[in-house]
Parts: sequence; structure tokens; C-alpha cells
Amino acid sequence: MYPGLAGKIPWKSLGDYPTPVQKLDKLGAKIGTTLFCKRDDLAHQEYGGNKIRKLEFLLADAERLGRKSVFTLGAWGSNHILATTVMSSKMGIKPLCVMVPQCKQEYARKNLLTNLALGCEVHYASGNAAAVFKTIAVYGGNWLRGSRPYFIWAGGSSALGCLGYVDAAFEIAAQVKQGILPEPDYMFCAVGSNGTFAGLALGMKLAGLKTKMIGIQVYDKISANSFFTCRLAKQALALMRKNDPKVPDLKLTSADFPVLYDYFGGAYARFTDAGLEAVSLAKDLEDIKLDGTYTGKTLAGVIDLARKGQLKDKVTVFLDSYNSRPLDKLVPVCPSWKDLPEEFHNCFEDDPKPEGAK
Repeated sequence: MYPGLAGKIPWKSLGDYPTPVQKLDKLGAKIGTTLFCKRDDLAHQEYGGNKIRKLEFLLADAERLGRKSVFTLGAWGSNHILATTVMSSKMGIKPLCVMVPQCKQEYARKNLLTNLALGCEVHYASGNAAAVFKTIAVYGGNWLRGSRPYFIWAGGSSALGCLGYVDAAFEIAAQVKQGILPEPDYMFCAVGSNGTFAGLALGMKLAGLKTKMIGIQVYDKISANSFFTCRLAKQALALMRKNDPKVPDLKLTSADFPVLYDYFGGAYARFTDAGLEAVSLAKDLEDIKLDGTYTGKTLAGVIDLARKGQLKDKVTVFLDSYNSRPLDKLVPVCPSWKDLPEEFHNCFEDDPKPEGAK
């Protein structure tokens, strides 16, 4: 918890922190930079990734309000929805969600089936516009029946959720002070719903680090961009200052949240050759498991900039925001996707390719 905010903002310990920092000697030597990985894929023993830090604030707020269910949004393969299902279920809070289509990938099949096996009440929407009406129907229907769910925006990216990665920045500052890693010149993370990037960039400034945060676009540019990240960071800062006026009143602009758009591949969850190369290099050289939707594209950006000499003689940190824990330990046996409601059938191929396949 940020100094001065303890006891003033709801928070519940869910993860295993601090997450380790791993020096990537082989990969760094290959691409020409001093490279470290912040291993948030290990944020929880059962299900890791960047959503756990956000949920520590969001689910604590749901518990404070006495809500018996939690409602959220995402794509078929959403790691956020699955993390919310896993963590809310542990707290005795019923998970509900609306899902929209994405590119067909095997991990999406696994995530959806695991959500269902863990008891998440899943509702289908054919697209973003349909999701608005479905959300009104499902959320409003529960409210009218006397069970108002706690609403969590897609990705957990609200002002409150951002505080999870403000805390992460202070965790990194502590690891620098302890000599676990040098003070980074650059830190890279995926930019989808903006919350992780907004929290880290804000936190770096509040922690007094010189580190420059750089985001890599992994979702549509209409929402994954510098403007919306800056707006979210300002909202998070306002929330902090409301609860502790001693928090510095930083003057934030979009320039504080640079996003690189060259590694996206044109669609959410559409794997790219560069991203798949990054996934392979991380596995082969460092035994780190990445994914093609978020972390592979993020590391692809780091690799490209390093090969161009832009990270030479710099200390670079890459955030592994993926969940590397095996899902079969959460649920040994999942329902068959063929038994799902018909509207979900077209989110899978008859013979799905393994994650990472071209």
C-alpha cells in the first residue's frame, strides 16, 4: 500500500509479493541490452498475471460494500475474467461476466472452459455494441432482483484498480534500493485497458525513479493510447490525493505515457511473427512462458528497439504480465466446449492450433 493510504482505501492481500526480478542474461546479450524481467506471472501460486494486483483493491471494495456477486467484461479468452473468477470465488463472491468475440486461439478455449468449470455465470455478446445491451440486461436484472453486483470495468482498469500498479512501482523501487536490480532506464508493459501502464508510470514518478515507462499496444488504438492512459492515471492520482493530501499533485500529460503502435498486428489476440519469435526466444533462452496476445508483442517491441541500438547501454525491464501457472491445476477436468450454448461454438476451430503456432 502507498505510504499514507493504509487503512483509508480498501485492500485485501491476494498475491505473493514481491514478485521476483530475473536478469535475462542470454536474451539481453543476444539483442544488445541489459535486460530484466519483472515476473508478475508468478503473482499467485494458482493463477498469476497482472490482474491480481488490481483485484486486491477491487474485490476488497466489493467486500466492504457487502456485495455477493461481481460483474465484469472481456473477450472469450480474457485473462482478466478468469482472474476475477478465481479470486472472487475464493472470497465467496459469485462471478458474472459478459464476453465478446476475439481471434480464435487455443488459450481462449481453455480460459472460457475454466471460467465455466469454476462457476462463472457467462453471458455471450456478439460484439462491443451488443455487450452494452447485454450488460444492462444482466447487471440490471440482478439489481432489480435485489442482488446488485459489484461492477469491475474490463481489465480491472479503473482509478481504484490502477493503485495495484502504483504499488508495484514502489515494490520495484524497493528492489532497486535492495540492490536486486539497477535503477531501470526503461520499463515496458502491454497496453490494453490501460490500467497497468497508467499505474506503473504514475507510480514510478511518485517513487522518485528516473525510469521511463513505455507501453506496447495490444488492443485497439481507439482505447489503448496515451490520452486514455493519462486520463486514467489522473483519476488514480485524484483518488490518492482525496485520501491523503500529502500525495504530490503531479502535472501529468499524454507525453508521460508513450505508447508504441507498431507491434499490434491489426487485431486483439491476432498473433504476429515478431511476437511468436519473442515467445520462442523467451522460452528457449530463459525458460519463461509468454503468450502471443500480450507479453509476446510487448517483448517483440523491446527486441526490435534493442536490435536497432536504441537500448544500448541501458537497463531495460520487461513486465511479464501473463499467467504462467497451469490451468489444469485449477480445474483438472473442464466441460466440453461442444456442450456450451451454441453461440459460443464459433469461438473455436474444429481442430484448434496450439498457442504459439503459426
